[in-house]
Amino acid sequence: MFSRKLIFPVLFSLFCLSNQLYAQDPKLQLKESKRVITLDNEGSKNNRVEMKSIFTPAGTKKVLTQWTISGTKDKDWTFAKGDEKSDVIEIEFKRVGNYSVSLSVTYSKTKKNKSGEVEEEEFDLSEDRDNFITVTNNLDELTQIHADSNFIKLVKRASDYVVKPRYSNDPTPYIFLAKGFFGMYRKDIKDPMIEDPFEEAITATATAIEKDENGVFKMPIHEMWLTNFQTELLNNGIVYRLEEEKGYPILYSNSDKEKMAEVNGEMLDACDSYASVSKNPIAVKFIEAAIRFQMKDVKTANLIWKTEIPNLINITDLENFTAADKDALRIGIILSAQQLFIRDKNYANARTIAQHVANWFEYDRDFIAFYEKEMESYKNKE
Repeated sequence: MFSRKLIFPVLFSLFCLSNQLYAQDPKLQLKESKRVITLDNEGSKNNRVEMKSIFTPAGTKKVLTQWTISGTKDKDWTFAKGDEKSDVIEIEFKRVGNYSVSLSVTYSKTKKNKSGEVEEEEFDLSEDRDNFITVTNNLDELTQIHADSNFIKLVKRASDYVVKPRYSNDPTPYIFLAKGFFGMYRKDIKDPMIEDPFEEAITATATAIEKDENGVFKMPIHEMWLTNFQTELLNNGIVYRLEEEKGYPILYSNSDKEKMAEVNGEMLDACDSYASVSKNPIAVKFIEAAIRFQMKDVKTANLIWKTEIPNLINITDLENFTAADKDALRIGIILSAQQLFIRDKNYANARTIAQHVANWFEYDRDFIAFYEKEMESYKNKE
């Protein structure tokens, strides 16, 4: 019979051995220097992306590295360093578009067959990234027209670019198209061919967001504009229709059912529009859920909360949220927390979402008013 002194070391050794065996699985990583390129003069280093194949052999032997890049070699892009079989490559891009990248590594490991002979068996690991690199253009002409505030001309010239095949996957012309429409709206410029420039700006921005695979909107000049546009939509479509109580926002209320339906309908339309022009539609979803619950559309409200509360809990920071996204999320949490208490008759879900975002909004006046006057007092109500 084994003694305890012997069993524990044996079990520990088996545990370590199992971990070692598990750790011996090879791994493959693809690392890149950047994801968005704005084309410069031909031959410029600004047109280049470095990509690395990082293979962890874990006791195996690497046999082959293979890169595959969409488009046509030497026409759309070329190797500035390395080739299809190098571990480190540098690609110089020549044409605008979205490029997919595939990295494959073949490796071998030895094993004994039934007769006891040692033989090698090959395996493959791969990393496939669709639309991995976005190559865009400054479009200096459109930049200058926008700087000159010639918004009708900007709409017309940007419209010419969006139909050019070489820009079919580039969000940039649609960004300038949206800027033109939004400028017309802000300056109240009329054109018989453009019935509602603000709605056209929403449509163009939504198309640009959809095409923006890798963060063209993160370029400062575009991100600043997007934030201003989103803020206009959020404030005029939603915020000014809300009421205030104890220093924080509450949903609009009116004994006139037709007026209630009208205002809530307008806010829901604004929520839908905002979601289409944001990389973070969750930002406005909590506003939508609160409105729908107040309208007795309980099924839809519950579905949104069921989906978005877990999504919210998985968010660790707001680094990729615009300032407008943060405003929308803060307002949505305040409104949803109020409605969740009405639904649940307890504060569990309301407290969960409010506490999760508390550190993000600790300096916002309306959130502080809500949190201190309502959320903190919830502890004494249960």
